[in-house]
This record gives sequence, structure tokens and C-alpha cells, in this order.
Amino acid sequence: MEIEATDTGSWRPVTPDDVPMHAVVRYEDRGRVVCGTAVDVLDASGRPSLIVLDDDGQHHVAPCTGTLEMRVDRPVSRAGR
Repeated sequence: MEIEATDTGSWRPVTPDDVPMHAVVRYEDRGRVVCGTAVDVLDASGRPSLIVLDDDGQHHVAPCTGTLEMRVDRPVSRAGR
């Protein structure tokens, strides 16, 4: 599954504490947007930092401070059923 970092889907701001494993997240790192799947957590001075796996198979460490967003699934409409 390829993840588009500029996807206009539903994203919400979260803290690293609130991100479940395997959630799709994005954040800005040195001027570029990193988007991928949360696969692990590091303890960085008492605060969690997420390990994020991008589509190219690269691992990134999301900073424990700053803006982190998580993709939120949209509910499926059952209209007409």
C-alpha cells in the first residue's frame, strides 16, 4: 500500500503517546514530509518517539516534540441499505 503524504483524507493531530502501532502517521522533518506506518517506540528521555516505516522501507524516528498527524478512517456510509 502506497501512502501519499499530501493526501487530503482525514488527518488529526496527535501526540506520540496516542498513536497505536500500525497507524499511518505523517510529520515534517527538516523541510520534508515523512509519511508511513508506526512500527515501534523508542524511549527518548522519558518521552516516546515513534519509529516510522515509509513506503521505501526506510525507518525514521519521529521527534517526540512537534506536530504529528494520524490518518483517521472515514466511516462507511450505510445509506440505501
